[in-house]
Amino acid sequence: MLIKNTTVFTKETLEGLNRASNFTNEKYKKFKLIFNLAGLIFLMLFVRYMVLFVTNDDSKDIFLTVFYAVAAAVFLFIGMYLMDRDNKRRFNNLYKNMIGVEFNYEIDSDTIKVEDADGDVDILKWEDVLRVEKDAKYIYIFFNNEECLSLQRTGFTSCTDKDLLELSTAILATRQKDASKQIKNNKDEIKINEESIDDSYVTQLDIENEDHQANLSK
Repeated sequence: MLIKNTTVFTKETLEGLNRASNFTNEKYKKFKLIFNLAGLIFLMLFVRYMVLFVTNDDSKDIFLTVFYAVAAAVFLFIGMYLMDRDNKRRFNNLYKNMIGVEFNYEIDSDTIKVEDADGDVDILKWEDVLRVEKDAKYIYIFFNNEECLSLQRTGFTSCTDKDLLELSTAILATRQKDASKQIKNNKDEIKINEESIDDSYVTQLDIENEDHQANLSK
């Protein structure tokens, strides 16, 4: 099966790639959730105290109102903008020269052939693929956390996006299974080596030790 795809790299592609790079970044998702959640909590508290001011309630407190407003602004700014800014800047520097370039892909079970509009060709191997992500418009093939191929899901000229996802899932699953099998074989080999210690050598040491103890007791 030969899968073919043509994708023009656009600003939308770059934005999607930036988002996809964090799909499996648990640390990023955890801290983003914490900052956004804290910001929303402070925002709700600010609204509550603003209501007290509007209604001229005796329990109104201008210090807490200002504090909650500032805290909400800071946490939401970090969670919704600052955490993504550095990542966006890094990807913009890496891929900005690719915007507007058309890429042709030919993919089988062993390799991924990439050809740009100038006729430059790269042959990449599935064994070097780190992971495959997807969203509504693109499929992203990551070789590390920054190097990635982006294939538009409507750009397939031979086979479909579903075929590519099934192929990638099968290849990555097989590789993971082989890695687990290798780890198990290594553990079994270590266990065999431990069990194959020369018992005669150990016995000889015991005999020499007993003789030494006997000489000392005389």
